[in-house]
Amino acid sequence: MLAAVIAVGCYGSGATVYTGGTPSGGGVGEAGSGGGGGQMSAGEAGTTSGAGGTTTTGAGGDAAGGAGGEAATGGGGTTTTGGGGSASAGAGGAAATGAAGRATGAGGTATAGTGGRSAGTGGTATTGAGGTATAGAGGSTTTGGWGTPVAGGPSGTGVTATVTINPSSSVGTVGADFVGFSYEKTHITNDSLTSANTRLVALYKLLVKPNIRLGANDVDVSTWGGTGTAPTQPSGQPFTHTITTGMVDQLCTFLGATGSRIIYGVNFHSATVTTSAAEAAYVMGKCGSSIQGFEIGNEINKYGTWSALQGQWESFATAIVATPGALLIGPAATNGGYSAFTPPFAAAESAKFGSKLVLLTQHYYAGSAGSTSATAATLQTIKSDIPSILSGMNTAATTNKVPDGYRFGECNSFSGHGQMGVSDTLIGGLWAIDLMMQNAINGSSGVNFHGGETGMDGTKPFYYEPIMENLGAVVQVQPVYYAMLLVTLAGQGTVVATTASSSNANFTAYAIKASGFMSVVLVNKNATSGVNATVNLGASAGSASAIYMQGTPAGSLSAPATGVTLAGAAVTADGAWSRGAPFIQTTSGNSVSVFVPPASAALVRVLP
Repeated sequence: MLAAVIAVGCYGSGATVYTGGTPSGGGVGEAGSGGGGGQMSAGEAGTTSGAGGTTTTGAGGDAAGGAGGEAATGGGGTTTTGGGGSASAGAGGAAATGAAGRATGAGGTATAGTGGRSAGTGGTATTGAGGTATAGAGGSTTTGGWGTPVAGGPSGTGVTATVTINPSSSVGTVGADFVGFSYEKTHITNDSLTSANTRLVALYKLLVKPNIRLGANDVDVSTWGGTGTAPTQPSGQPFTHTITTGMVDQLCTFLGATGSRIIYGVNFHSATVTTSAAEAAYVMGKCGSSIQGFEIGNEINKYGTWSALQGQWESFATAIVATPGALLIGPAATNGGYSAFTPPFAAAESAKFGSKLVLLTQHYYAGSAGSTSATAATLQTIKSDIPSILSGMNTAATTNKVPDGYRFGECNSFSGHGQMGVSDTLIGGLWAIDLMMQNAINGSSGVNFHGGETGMDGTKPFYYEPIMENLGAVVQVQPVYYAMLLVTLAGQGTVVATTASSSNANFTAYAIKASGFMSVVLVNKNATSGVNATVNLGASAGSASAIYMQGTPAGSLSAPATGVTLAGAAVTADGAWSRGAPFIQTTSGNSVSVFVPPASAALVRVLP
């Protein structure tokens, strides 16, 4: 039976200015919970990125490597994926904590409250196996290296799988900011995205330089207020929808601290051209080098055809690019927009604005929260629409020579903020690995997973967010974050063709070819059957070792976030990850033998 899964896109936000009529546009999207509502699905493509490879130490480090993989679906046969690559660890430093509040001084003295922050020189440095940690201002650290492999690791019985890698057949690329986050526009109103939030900075640095998308449903109910101060302390709902210079100033400090680039959304539905252009101009003047481009509105295909909306969108776009260096991103369409909306958008705007249209974005969700399909079973397999959406977006980007290609700019498991007990459990993370790798093998430049905190986009809590926050402070990481970290460690580089054959239909395999080694990603979303995989590298396998993403209780797809680990260790709210050493795998000729337990994923590094 064919063992394959697909990668699902993320949902995005932003709607186009709507002057009348009934919204249209197909596809599952993110349903707003109160407030600006609507269905949203996201995905965005562009320049592929990832992390891994050789890491340099210092403030976050920079890594090169490879990632990717492709799985073909079906009820039997052979699954194809990408292959080989370099992986590198980066382990984050621990910010000095305090039960809430922020700490200052060398290493930081904590003030009261949960989820504290630290600032000042020093901080607590943590190291992972094989890595050296360095501490910087504010206490953030990074670690490099894969570690020295040791004997041991998971073992057991299960079905067999044959994975065949063709190292000379390139099917994609993973670049520096392949993994990413998507936020509601109101996320810059609660003192979260700031360099003073050392917990969040440390978690970002574990992912090297993740991409950010700011927009979603709240973008079209948030207006530019001009000069104003930012929040002075972590705060919660109700969140203001007036964006000020002080909030942008804070955001720019966060981008500087993390090295991330951002897709910055501006209001299209309820703002004027003048106010959105003024906001874009201020943002560019404050931290233009960190701005990948401006996304105008959210899921504008819900409000009509491209021909009906083109003139209005172009009035915003023309005013925005009048600011030197400003670039355009869009259309942030729902699932159904990839075929009827995005192609004419890409053709028209690349012709009008040339290379200033830098990236196409697409949204995607596997289903809707609260529906009968919002189950673990849905996330165990690849939905059939994913290959079509990815192929359509890739064609639109390449045909129109869009510089950064396309990206799933906003996505996650189930629209409407996720399904409690599913999106926030191990299966949500395992599914996210497949989603990212499916994007990689179809030319996508990356995936931004959506999240927020209660009070953003209505009043419904978020369950699928990669990082849980409350009152602007980090509470804990979620399973999707572990998936992002695993793919980051798989590295930047070339995704190579891979096939996987097994009676386990929930088993998938991918490979990334990096500098000096190959990364193989093996995902088993079956809760009862382990997989004994024989991986043929297509070249000599000198040595191999693996780390695992697993949950407690073992074999449970519904293991909670607090029970999920990668390389035998949890990532703390401070961004500390005391990872264990990788486990030695048996090699023979061109092959590596790997056991993948039920409900787990293995990241294998192979040296020639």
